[in-house]
Amino acid sequence: MPLDFDVKSFCQDLKATKPPYECPVEHCGKIYKSFSGIQFHLYHYDHDNPTNTPVTVRKGGGRKGGLHHRANRGSRSPSPTEFIKSPTREALTYEQAQRLVEVDIDGRTHRISVFESLEIIDASDEDVDTKEKVGECVRSPKSPKSPKSPKSPKPGKAEPQKQRKDGSGGGAGSLSRLPEPIFRVVDDPIYLTDVPERPPAYYRFIEKSVEELDSEVEYDMDEEDYAWVDMMNERRAEEGLSPVSHEEFEFLMDRLEKESHFENITNGKHEHPLIDEDAVCCICNDGECQNSNVILFCDMCNLAVHQECYGVPYIPEGQWLCRRCLQSPSRAVDCVLCPNRSGAFKQTDDGRWSHVICALWIPEVCFANTVFLEPIDSIDRIPAARWKLTCYICKQRGIGACIQCHKANCYTAFHVTCAQQAGLHMKMEPVRETGVNGLTVSVRKTAYCDVHTPADSDKRPIISAKNNNDVDESEQKKINLKKARKLLAERRSSLPVVSIPYIPPSRITKLVAKASMAKKAQFINRLQSYWMLKRQSRNGVPLLRRLQAYHHSQRSVSDPQDVEKVNSLREQLKYWQKLRHDLERARLLIELIRKREKLKKELLRIKQITVEFQLSPFVVLLRRTIDKLQELDTLRIFAEPVDLNEVPDYVDVIKKPMDMSRIRNKIETHQYRVFKEFEDDFGQIISNCMTYNSKDTFYYKAALKLRAQGGAVIRQARAQYEKCGYDMDTGLHLQHKLSVSNGGAKTEDKHDDTNQIKPHKVRVSRQNAPRKEIRSVRRIINTQQQQQQ
Repeated sequence: MPLDFDVKSFCQDLKATKPPYECPVEHCGKIYKSFSGIQFHLYHYDHDNPTNTPVTVRKGGGRKGGLHHRANRGSRSPSPTEFIKSPTREALTYEQAQRLVEVDIDGRTHRISVFESLEIIDASDEDVDTKEKVGECVRSPKSPKSPKSPKSPKPGKAEPQKQRKDGSGGGAGSLSRLPEPIFRVVDDPIYLTDVPERPPAYYRFIEKSVEELDSEVEYDMDEEDYAWVDMMNERRAEEGLSPVSHEEFEFLMDRLEKESHFENITNGKHEHPLIDEDAVCCICNDGECQNSNVILFCDMCNLAVHQECYGVPYIPEGQWLCRRCLQSPSRAVDCVLCPNRSGAFKQTDDGRWSHVICALWIPEVCFANTVFLEPIDSIDRIPAARWKLTCYICKQRGIGACIQCHKANCYTAFHVTCAQQAGLHMKMEPVRETGVNGLTVSVRKTAYCDVHTPADSDKRPIISAKNNNDVDESEQKKINLKKARKLLAERRSSLPVVSIPYIPPSRITKLVAKASMAKKAQFINRLQSYWMLKRQSRNGVPLLRRLQAYHHSQRSVSDPQDVEKVNSLREQLKYWQKLRHDLERARLLIELIRKREKLKKELLRIKQITVEFQLSPFVVLLRRTIDKLQELDTLRIFAEPVDLNEVPDYVDVIKKPMDMSRIRNKIETHQYRVFKEFEDDFGQIISNCMTYNSKDTFYYKAALKLRAQGGAVIRQARAQYEKCGYDMDTGLHLQHKLSVSNGGAKTEDKHDDTNQIKPHKVRVSRQNAPRKEIRSVRRIINTQQQQQQ
């Protein structure tokens, strides 16, 4: 089918986009995961006859012959010119993951919205329909021997199909019906009791004080506790002793935790390490943070990470634990991509663990969720050659995957975490590219070995040779490499510093006195050992949640001087907040004053226009007319008087010069008594221009144009002048019209006996009109002031 677009140019533009690729032909709907697939589809697929599209089948013999024949021609480029390797599948963003679900069907990835309703299809009916369709295809005549007359449907097969389509078959194969609920009426129903009436007042929750909480049992058993209690009860049963109940165990564990907490408060110790103000993120090695990207510290292992680096979009309240301490607190985990054990870990999609920085730097690895940065995906896509590389820092091969130096022709390999701890140059920077789909932002990653570290790098590797004249550079580098390997080995084998809880023997004696069981001293000694091991497995974190929150809030508090400093800073903060509040109020007040003055200025302008209409309406009419005439003179030829320096003989030819500025001056000085005088001056401008200039000049043509266009404006103004009527002595409106005859103006009266009282009526109306307008303006001003208040 001839397509309505150029396939070659479309494929060239498609290279800049990411998969999946959808066919642009209408009603096709085919989606391909690779660029080569969509390219082959556009060049060979017949969209008019999709069933008759030929399929190219490559045989093994032809393939071998072609390769053997090409081998004699010479070497060929390993990368084809037209077909490129398709990039990895684009993962869903956090926003898309909230409303889309990815389903992989027959090698294709379909994204289905969770808000769309899906049709319910019975599997049994679908199998029957599929078998019948296959049977019809087998029975369809394809050879000339088969009869062409239509066959009658077999009895017993067409009727079930019709019943299924009509939905009246009575079976479970209806496509549009859901299963109906089945219920039965119970003979002896159970009636619920009436709900007691609620009191008229609200239930109020009063938080318990610290003393009340200390007297209660706050500890809850977990799976380890249940297993340990069952094991101890089995041993006590063998000795013929009574078992220990779960309530007694929770009481004793609660008292051990609180006694240890009281002892630490009394001695002024902190069970958690204090926050290091100079700590840097263990992923990006940057100590700077912002309000939207702060550095978080794990309450168990004291790991420091940025929110964006570790995938924590919201700052948690209270305690925060990293993924390793949350899911494997008592067991060390190994990174699948490197031999080091310290750092920020996340789980992979197959249940293993990996460093976040390793997943960021190895190109084949990606994150299934780019917002939370977990789980780590595509570990199986790492080529085997990368697993076989030997790290030149730790000298370990086959343990993890390595990356190589970014310098051309340098194949030095190293683990990501080894390079980070050795101080190698590793930089990530965003790159903005403009393509077919607009602006795209990608990340460029560059890592160099110690030999090819750029000169403008901020930090120098610890394994690089220093300038020492006594020792050779290669020998110094070997010494530094040995030191770096020793340092990495010590970090791998080092254990985290754990604060061991301590309880004085006197308090242990009091705790033994509160227990009521046989051989309670022996049992409490074993319980104390179990409690200390459990605290040690959690890196010294208290087992009670309330005490965890207390320690979290007390981590940054040190001595009384710091407390006084904090209090003084709080006072200063209150002062500045109050000052800012006052300044904000002053700003609002000034804004209201500005609006009020702006409104008063507008009202004054309206009042000025109203008074001008009342006192000099004829001047207003002439002013508007001259403005319209000046708008027609776009080149301002007639706006100013003629310059006598340019045309000295102008006064000899023109006896009465006239221009727009002179007309406007006469209007403002009230020199026009009737409209005919204004009209004559405008005609004088046109006549002077046409008299002085010849017909073939530009000025003569401009005068003709202004006479044609300005004549309409003059006629319109004259019609308004005759319709309103003006008193020529005062310039005010009259109650009756003016009739122009023989170039003069006279009043038109119907009754002669009323001529004596008409001037009196006109004078009374002139006196009352301004008062009415002033009242209306005052009424408007009062209304707006009330609305403003």
